Amino acid sequence: MPRSKVMPLDEAMARLKPGSRLMTGEFVGAAEAAKCLEWILEHKVGDLTLITVTPGMTGGFGKGHLFAAGLIRELISSHVATTNESSDAYLSGQMLVKQLFPMGTWAEKVRAGAMGLGGVLIPVGIGILDEPGLFPNLDEPKQKITLNGKEYFVEEALRADVALVKGWRADPLGNVEFRYTSQQNQRDVAMAADFAIVEVNEIVPVGTIPPDRVGIPGPFVDAVVQGYSLEEQNANYRNHWIKLGRLAPVA
Repeated sequence: MPRSKVMPLDEAMARLKPGSRLMTGEFVGAAEAAKCLEWILEHKVGDLTLITVTPGMTGGFGKGHLFAAGLIRELISSHVATTNESSDAYLSGQMLVKQLFPMGTWAEKVRAGAMGLGGVLIPVGIGILDEPGLFPNLDEPKQKITLNGKEYFVEEALRADVALVKGWRADPLGNVEFRYTSQQNQRDVAMAADFAIVEVNEIVPVGTIPPDRVGIPGPFVDAVVQGYSLEEQNANYRNHWIKLGRLAPVA
């Protein structure tokens, strides 16, 4: 039997160093690796470049704590304002945002990093995202190329030192199963990093996950860590939605 990839949280997260490029799978707070994010906050690992499709959910939840604590040096994302914490970090000059990408462009840049490509050609945003002065922190204008009479941005692939992925179940070999919309592009996120950590609600024996339900095959996963149980996870989200006024309290 191959070596188990299940390991304590401290051992897995020790790969994340100050100044690392960190990529996370999520969508506006859904499917965040909560225990891993809490570890970063507790150990104050800062100067991070965070690569994520959105900054998360507002109101002091998940990744929002990292922005509030000043641990994110640069954000590479499709948004900067899905949380008050990320907005404040950006507007105060605490966090650098060189440019923002349409969500599909961001996903393709990650996929290119996962597949070993140098980049992708993207027509979206030509004539808009290349407007002079739109992204004043860019070192040079966005690179473009004309192919068969059509203009494209040359978008560089995105890769990270460490990726955090949130799954439902995983086995000791690192095969991961997702629930519902948490699938997103998490396989690409894992494949686009030098070290991929998967946090799950359950760790199950090999053979429990049907082959057609494997969202990330084990070879692309370096560490599996135990997260909150599904019941605890649901309670955390429910309580936060109640706090935000988006869900009525239980009678």
